[in-house]
Amino acid sequence: LISRPAGLNRLPAMSKRAAKARLVPASTAAPTATLVARLSRQDLERLLVRSVESGAVHRDDVLSLLPEAKQQAELPRLKHVGVSAARSGTGYFDDIDDDLLVKMILAKMPSDSRFVCAISTCKAWRSLRDAPELWSDIVVSSTGSLSRRGWGVMNGTHLLKLVAWLRNPGGVHSLSVEAGDSINPDAIKKALAAMPSLTSLSLSGKKITNAVLTHMAKQPAAKKLLRLSLDASGSVHAADALKLLEAAPNLTSLSLSSHLASDTSLMQLAAAAAAARGGGSPLLSELRLTRSFGGTCSWRCLSRLGDLFPELELLHVHNVSDNHYGDTCAASITAALARGAPFSVARLPRLRTLQIDELCGFTCNLGSDELESALGAVVAACPALQSLSVTHGAMWTGGSNPAPWQPLPTATRCLDELPASLEKLSLEQITLAPDALKACTLPRLRSLRLRDCGAETEMRTLAAELTEACPMLEEDKVQVHAYTGRRR
Repeated sequence: LISRPAGLNRLPAMSKRAAKARLVPASTAAPTATLVARLSRQDLERLLVRSVESGAVHRDDVLSLLPEAKQQAELPRLKHVGVSAARSGTGYFDDIDDDLLVKMILAKMPSDSRFVCAISTCKAWRSLRDAPELWSDIVVSSTGSLSRRGWGVMNGTHLLKLVAWLRNPGGVHSLSVEAGDSINPDAIKKALAAMPSLTSLSLSGKKITNAVLTHMAKQPAAKKLLRLSLDASGSVHAADALKLLEAAPNLTSLSLSSHLASDTSLMQLAAAAAAARGGGSPLLSELRLTRSFGGTCSWRCLSRLGDLFPELELLHVHNVSDNHYGDTCAASITAALARGAPFSVARLPRLRTLQIDELCGFTCNLGSDELESALGAVVAACPALQSLSVTHGAMWTGGSNPAPWQPLPTATRCLDELPASLEKLSLEQITLAPDALKACTLPRLRSLRLRDCGAETEMRTLAAELTEACPMLEEDKVQVHAYTGRRR
């Protein structure tokens, strides 16, 4: 873009991607203005600094583009910004109007820090209590695990005091409660009733009971919810969770403990959402089925998600198995293969991100034939996939009566139909055949991670071949970890 004089220090060696870019014929290369527009700000600044230091660009030319006030080593103190002074005696903050201070600075701070600014400082700051932008997002925790972005360690009494302190609880749009053992259900129910404008709700911990979910289902805010996360204990029933899900037909993001996500509950959720939209498809675009004791997403349930929620763009499932305990974890696929009927998955045309954390059961691993059939069907059903992460996991071999170890499944042809849109691929505890990825055409692949997928030599050979075949894949974006035989 700017010619480099002979005396300029030699630039770092070009990456593989840059070397390939050099081969583009001049007749097809983009104009200089277009290339400059594509550079990041950091790259532009670096390029300009090198050009000025080498003499290719004169320093006076840079100064001429800056106002006089910005040509000095230290910038002068800013003049008052805003309509009128909002406070006095607060140093530099005196010169910043509340509108700017609230929206551009304090609103980006954790909620507990905002609370400190409003009550634990001088009176000049007390007006922040009336700023609705600061109190639209409330995060509370009984354990302190959310304290870095919330209100620190709290109990039920603290929660009710906080709600009473708020000028307008109806202005709260996002509430996250990690109840633990300290925030009692009655306090949670009163807080939910005081916040009719919620569009985002996250509830987790032992004190999130059936009564809390049933109560929330009756609140006006239920119909307004766009994002819902339920990480409840095993004492919460799927039927009570379903009441809340059916009362929230406009959800675009849902995170649910696996034991609450049965085939029936997801089908009824989809039906309720479709009915609320006059027969239109549910709007759900993000679905996360999280870890819960003994909870799994069955292969039958996974195969239907495309029909139930065709707008899905992100799917994260902790465990996919038909039976978490026993000798087989994919009985439905085994039975289908015995009948000669291939396993099929409803298409997910908009899915961009897919993450599966476990395919194994607690006491059994998935068979190679079942893996080939299931993973091949999943890959074929996601033509727009950009990120794929699949971990098989490892069966439990401990206890007083340990089950014999079953080998990890082998992937041979199930990855052949990986879409050309794929940018990130992560595979773990799945043995890869030497040619498992040779049939793939992945022009956009930028990141590759292989862990416990076979012997180190074989995996590095496979990764090297894929790096050579994928023009966007750089060596520093490839991670290979040799098989260690890790077990539970």
